[in-house]
Amino acid sequence: MQIESITVGGFKNIENFTIKLADITSLLSVNSYGKSNTLSAILFGINFISSHSKAEMMENTTNMPLNKKILLNDFFFELELSYENYKIIYGYSFSWKKENSKGKINTEYLKVKNDESKKYTQYISRNNTESLYKPTKSAICNKSISIENNELITNKLLAYDGIYYLEILKKINGIRMIVDKLDYSIDDYFRKDVTYINLPEVLCELKSILPNKYELIINTIKDIFPFIQDIEIKEIYTNGEKAKDKFLHGMDKLYFLTIYDKNLASPIDFFNMSDGVQKLFLIFTTLALADMHNYNLIGIEEPENSLNPRILQRYLMALRSFAKRTKIIITSHSPHLINYFEPKNIYLGLTNENGLAIFSKIKDDSIKKLTNDATDMDLQVGDYLFDLMSGTKEDIESLTQYVE
Repeated sequence: MQIESITVGGFKNIENFTIKLADITSLLSVNSYGKSNTLSAILFGINFISSHSKAEMMENTTNMPLNKKILLNDFFFELELSYENYKIIYGYSFSWKKENSKGKINTEYLKVKNDESKKYTQYISRNNTESLYKPTKSAICNKSISIENNELITNKLLAYDGIYYLEILKKINGIRMIVDKLDYSIDDYFRKDVTYINLPEVLCELKSILPNKYELIINTIKDIFPFIQDIEIKEIYTNGEKAKDKFLHGMDKLYFLTIYDKNLASPIDFFNMSDGVQKLFLIFTTLALADMHNYNLIGIEEPENSLNPRILQRYLMALRSFAKRTKIIITSHSPHLINYFEPKNIYLGLTNENGLAIFSKIKDDSIKKLTNDATDMDLQVGDYLFDLMSGTKEDIESLTQYVE
């Protein structure tokens, strides 16, 4: 299942935001604007669908709207999806817990059409007075269902025998997203029996069970960093001996990732590599695992950090080779990175008096003008956009001519 677009609002400083996803999409703004909040809102909205702790999520004060303009706004979330020959729209909204009331799901809807249909058919319809679903192909969406304030109909219908759109419901409940944490580890996104997996261990496992993905990671790293001559991964049995290091105490196996640098007299291990090399190892490994486990979306925050601007173009090309079934959202405040993006896949965060995070897509019919205006200023598009975003009030206003 592919996510085509996301609409989210009522979260921290986000009032209402729609993003249409390309294979790689960028959110571009100055620092401390709301890029991270936007990724968090999307992750929150996706996780809420399959969560068993919806009541707790609706009571989480750290995610409630903080901005005065949207202080009482409900959280709302909508996905436009494609699956086989189906187009799907699924959404819901809920009220955050207030001083005298618990959180409560207010609306939920599911609409589906196939390639032969001109309009969507309602499968789920819920508001404050009724909760309905479509029980059979020949019926309309008029079958009442008993539902709690902290339940989604989409979850409950999974237990109903004979629902003919069960596969669609499973796919919606199975939507997953990761936001890159950049901590040089991969936690329990992919393996539920552990809470910490160090990267050399994951790569060693990939080498064994999915050698093609392992080779893709290794060859991509070597292509981006030409000074790397070879990369070696080792699994060493400890023969039951207790390691002296308290973090390795009692481990049966140790894992080592070693790089041979043509400029160094001796090889170095993973944890002594530069931040940039470590970072790309983590991101490419996460992407490989996400594709393997059918994750739908990955958010990568400011990937330009710790990376030489000269490798950013090769880095983006590498990301595209990994983004097969998994789409990517990148947040950035780097003109160097944005210079390599197609303008139609950039969303600009424009500063405003209300302090809200408002991202707007560059209009398709404004791309040529944007490119020409940047050229007239002897600038690349990314540099031109950042000059305006970091400029005067008039500069900010002039950006509005390029966005939807």
